Amino acid sequence: MSERAEKYLRQQKTTAQGAALQDKWSEVEQNYQKKLWHQLTEQIRSYLETDALGAVNMKEMYDNFIQDFEHRINTLQLAMICIPIAHYIYKSDPAAAFEFLKRRERVCSKDKTAMIRLYTGEIELKLKNKVNGQLENPVEIRQLLEKTQEALDSVTGVTPVHAPFYKASAEYLKETRNHAAYYREALRYLGCENQDNLSDSTKLEQAVLLGFAALLGENVFNFGELLAHPILKSLEDSQYKWLLDVLLAFNAGDIPKFKSLSSHWTQWSDLKNAEEFIMNKLRLLCIMEMAVGRPSKGRYLTFDEIARKAQVADKEVEFIVMRALSKNLINGSINQVQRIVSVTWVQPRVLSIEQIKKMRQRITQWQEEVDAMGKIVEDNAKEILTKA
Repeated sequence: MSERAEKYLRQQKTTAQGAALQDKWSEVEQNYQKKLWHQLTEQIRSYLETDALGAVNMKEMYDNFIQDFEHRINTLQLAMICIPIAHYIYKSDPAAAFEFLKRRERVCSKDKTAMIRLYTGEIELKLKNKVNGQLENPVEIRQLLEKTQEALDSVTGVTPVHAPFYKASAEYLKETRNHAAYYREALRYLGCENQDNLSDSTKLEQAVLLGFAALLGENVFNFGELLAHPILKSLEDSQYKWLLDVLLAFNAGDIPKFKSLSSHWTQWSDLKNAEEFIMNKLRLLCIMEMAVGRPSKGRYLTFDEIARKAQVADKEVEFIVMRALSKNLINGSINQVQRIVSVTWVQPRVLSIEQIKKMRQRITQWQEEVDAMGKIVEDNAKEILTKA
């Protein structure tokens, strides 16, 4: 234990405002004096991540206290402690914040997960560098993301560094307006993040961003995965309840329902400007839903039925079906003479409760048909055996 560290702790206890804050510093001092490094590490990381120590100068805290025992700390924990400190430094001196993280790389160089967290921290800082609302160095950020992704791919299982990386990656994709990639990356982030760590406002923000990305993302047709995610519950009692209804309409390929909500979604320029794209996407989902609703032995869709359900002119039916075929949403063939589309396969999707109920009804119907056929075979077999 160093005299400088003990002097720093005494000073913080003396100047702390309020008994609660003084108690926190006393606990830190006790763990330090007893050399309870694990408990001290967990305590400091929690305090820094939650700002529980108030307006403490994190840079001074590191220089005068944490640096004294950083060699005793688990390197991943040290990296996680350094991230909020780097963000604190960035507020007054961005260059110093990057330099701070670079110096920590020398300490953590032998721990792959710790290095991934430091790289991710650097990405987080670079995402703050903007000029006129645009990222200052998007190419540099992408290269660092690719480098970090490569290191992350070699890590087995889900670790504490996965969620921060996917969050930073999703933020980059959002800034570059890559809706489809953002949708996939944000779902990865939420799959790694503990939902209890997210505030209600953060959950709502994530749900809204994901909903918009699902609607605007190229080749995003599996809405069931998003609708099954608990993050969407935050939309139910909010001003964005309409977005949940829109997503449900999309998942069901329900064009009339989507149009009935136009007073809500047309207020958002991103959706209003992409109205034609969104409608074409919804028509493809409508065809998929029509095919799924038919028994496997009778998946024949007439041109008239498609035109009516998808709300398109008769001459546009073939074009829409060909788009569905080209995007591998369905397999089948078009009979231009009979004006019929034969569907042999539909791309698997995560199903909603209503879609599962329909599938259950079809399975029950199929079972009844099999039982009836079995009864016919059984009855005819008796006659054949009697004659023999």
